[in-house]
Amino acid sequence: QKDDKADDVKVLHTKTEQASSRSAKLQEEIAMLQSELSKITKSQAVLDRLRTKEKEIFEASKAKAEKGLEGVQTAIKMLKDYYSKGDSTGAASGIIGILEDIESKMTTYLADLTSDEEAAVAEYVSMSKENGV
Repeated sequence: QKDDKADDVKVLHTKTEQASSRSAKLQEEIAMLQSELSKITKSQAVLDRLRTKEKEIFEASKAKAEKGLEGVQTAIKMLKDYYSKGDSTGAASGIIGILEDIESKMTTYLADLTSDEEAAVAEYVSMSKENGV
């Protein structure tokens, strides 16, 4: 009976040591995961700040481009109205042609700007999902 008790104590002691060892390993894993989570959180904060700045730049650029495009369109309309009332010269059609070319380029620029913004938003969303945010 005394030997049985000693064996029970040894078994319990072994189980306690195994549990302590497992606990230490889990604590190391927790510390590592907390460190990784901290890095991801900091990375996401940087990503958020960059996205905010990108969006501000996009909105300002888009507003300027739209205002410029509107100005060019107004100029084209005014020149067409003016020259339609009288004799139209070759210079008038040349100026209008240049303005229409500028209008086309500004429209393309605005479309590219919007497309780039949509791609940036999609990339931000993808990275944020990858970070688990």
